[in-house]
Amino acid sequence: MVAPVQKDSLTDYQVALATYLRITSPVAGMFTGSEIKPNPNARSIRVPDIRVDDYIVDADFARIGADHYSGSEFTTEWKNGIPPIEWRTYSMSRHRSFGFTVFDEQLRYTPIKNIVQEYTGRKMQTTVVRDHDKYCLLAAVLGHMTGKLVARTAADTPVPLNADAYRIACTGDQQDYKWIAEPGEDNDNQIQPSFATITGMVLDDTNPLSTLDALSLLFSDNWFDSNFGNSERFLLVTSALELVFINELIEKGASTESAFKLLKDGDISGANANGYLGTLKGSWKLHKIHPEFLPRVYVDANNVVDPVASSATAARTKKQVIGLAAYKNAIQTYEHFSEKRQQDGGTRFKGTEYVQDFSYDCWVIDQLSEGVVPLFLPAAPVKTAIVGTSFTNVAAKVAAARAQLSVAPVTYPLTGPVTLKSRPEWYTSPYTGAKLDTGLGVQATGDVGHSKNP
Repeated sequence: MVAPVQKDSLTDYQVALATYLRITSPVAGMFTGSEIKPNPNARSIRVPDIRVDDYIVDADFARIGADHYSGSEFTTEWKNGIPPIEWRTYSMSRHRSFGFTVFDEQLRYTPIKNIVQEYTGRKMQTTVVRDHDKYCLLAAVLGHMTGKLVARTAADTPVPLNADAYRIACTGDQQDYKWIAEPGEDNDNQIQPSFATITGMVLDDTNPLSTLDALSLLFSDNWFDSNFGNSERFLLVTSALELVFINELIEKGASTESAFKLLKDGDISGANANGYLGTLKGSWKLHKIHPEFLPRVYVDANNVVDPVASSATAARTKKQVIGLAAYKNAIQTYEHFSEKRQQDGGTRFKGTEYVQDFSYDCWVIDQLSEGVVPLFLPAAPVKTAIVGTSFTNVAAKVAAARAQLSVAPVTYPLTGPVTLKSRPEWYTSPYTGAKLDTGLGVQATGDVGHSKNP
């Protein structure tokens, strides 16, 4: 089910982009946290939290003392005049943009007549969805509340794993990024990075299904568990992890009709869909996600995520998140697309320039952070080894696709920050080079302004 888009005063174009993201993104609309009232123009959002003590007495003693802060004559216990109010601060940190130019010559000769809409759609389908989903899941697993995530560059120490991290969609690898402070709302006070505590769990390799029991007990021990229905729990898994669960169910039910049915009809659903198994023990609803979108984060010896660690941090290990157990309410996301900006080339060139701005973010509600549990593989997996293999295979495809400059030979929908120029190349400054077939007789091409004769 696609979450509705709040229209308010949005234009049809903005609604279309937001709807497109909700349809194509497995993350948008998945989380239902609602405590934060986001504003794309605000740097910070403050949420009040009233903390009360556990002081309570017999009704016969329920009188406030003369100074209003002490108990009655029957008790000297301290009482609150006004309950203490603490503020929890969250911040808007992800503001992104992309732009492109379309020349009149391209519109005239391209076989795709609606090239502007097609390019925007493809950009939304790959680059924007990739940046949005991988950032949101990385921020959620790191427990993000405040602070701005920026990519490391070659000037940073330590350097990023991917040298182009600063100019490509989010890689999902914590090693490529760092958190910095944001400008404050008054007196230029910085909003320091802050995070909710996130503790992960290692998948049980001997009996993978027992991990569900451990998660059920962990979540049931949370004070706020009674406030949420079990329908609010979900388990974000890859197809490989779902296959591990299916194989384990078949093994547990050996020689039974239900196990045979799973062996015969057990299916693996699409990469971004509800799991074939539906709901497993403990009311865990399986949601599928492609392996590329799950992040890699640094943890300590107890699998507590360290949101500010780097490759130079001692006693930290970078681990691949292979699944995410969470309450839908424990995480909140937000997206906003600005109206597109465009300008005619005028006397500079014949064509139109387009720029699209948008903002989005993901926060962990700190009081509910125990309801966000990333899953990791054991050190020497056997039954769960195919899960790690799946991530390895996808990483190889991503690396190969990012290394090429065009649409072939790798068909994985991704490139690096640099691609080949449009052909013929005289569409693009410096307007020379037409990739001509030198075996043909006439080599003069183009027009009066753009001639090429090698």
